[in-house]
Amino acid sequence: MDREYELVSAFADRFIQGGSFATIVSARERASKILDTSVLPGTALAKLVDESVERGLVRAAKIIATAQLDPRQAYARLVDLYQRQPTLGTRSSTSIAQQAYSTPVPIAYLAAMLAQMTSEKTVYEPTAGNGALLPAANPTLASVNELNRERAADLRQQGYTVTQEDAVTYLPAQQHDIVIANPPFNSVMDERGRVKLFNLGRYSTTQIDHAIALNALKAMKPEGRAVLILRGKLGAEAERSNRYNLRSSRAFYFTLYQEYNVIHHFSIWGDLYHRQGDGFPIDLIAIAGKGKSSLPLPAAEGVTTRLQSRLNQYHSP
Repeated sequence: MDREYELVSAFADRFIQGGSFATIVSARERASKILDTSVLPGTALAKLVDESVERGLVRAAKIIATAQLDPRQAYARLVDLYQRQPTLGTRSSTSIAQQAYSTPVPIAYLAAMLAQMTSEKTVYEPTAGNGALLPAANPTLASVNELNRERAADLRQQGYTVTQEDAVTYLPAQQHDIVIANPPFNSVMDERGRVKLFNLGRYSTTQIDHAIALNALKAMKPEGRAVLILRGKLGAEAERSNRYNLRSSRAFYFTLYQEYNVIHHFSIWGDLYHRQGDGFPIDLIAIAGKGKSSLPLPAAEGVTTRLQSRLNQYHSP
């Protein structure tokens, strides 16, 4: 474990000082020197290097996010940080099963801003990964849940108290000022190799991100804030709008907009995700308290794809 955190510290220092890794091969070469052993592609050690790079990124991002910068300046620095990281594409059987794609640091910063995250507020993160969505959170006021053993250990190293429960059903004992989540996307298989069906009361779904999102929102205070990062829709605007009306999405968004005050819902194209090993568009949804949203459902009006303009509406927490 000490050697692992030696890697994390080395990568964090490299990023903080403005350094980069053009490819994951160069990061592995650096790791090989630190560990005094070869890092071969497709091995558990290669996955450890990927995770250590990401943990170093999260630590560097937190320094930028808490530096009292203008939000546009902070966002620009985080985009630069993101562009200096290698593509993290190594998957283990565990990460595949858990669909463990982490949030890119610029998107994580935007999500935290929309949630109005500060160190004085309580935060619940049901699928916390390495902590990218918690740039301004106080570890002593945060409830974080993470199934993956190694990622949970890293969160504890950062000072968080961590639960390792099924986020589809688990809820912390207390309600929180903020709920923020980027759950795994799409469907998952049960122990018999069949697509798992989640019973959400009013309806059932195979979409695990929808199941986790609706469950996690129960932990939000009535006047709290929430930000969800969910699987988006491919295609041109009209085609994407129609896809929100598919059976797999319609009931979820109707429930979400009826029960929670959705104030923003926009899409981010996958080019800000490919360095995390994925490239599908995502939806970012901001909520201000419980109660019916005044916004039209996404199937009725569609979802905008503007991102940079959102930064002009918010100030650093």
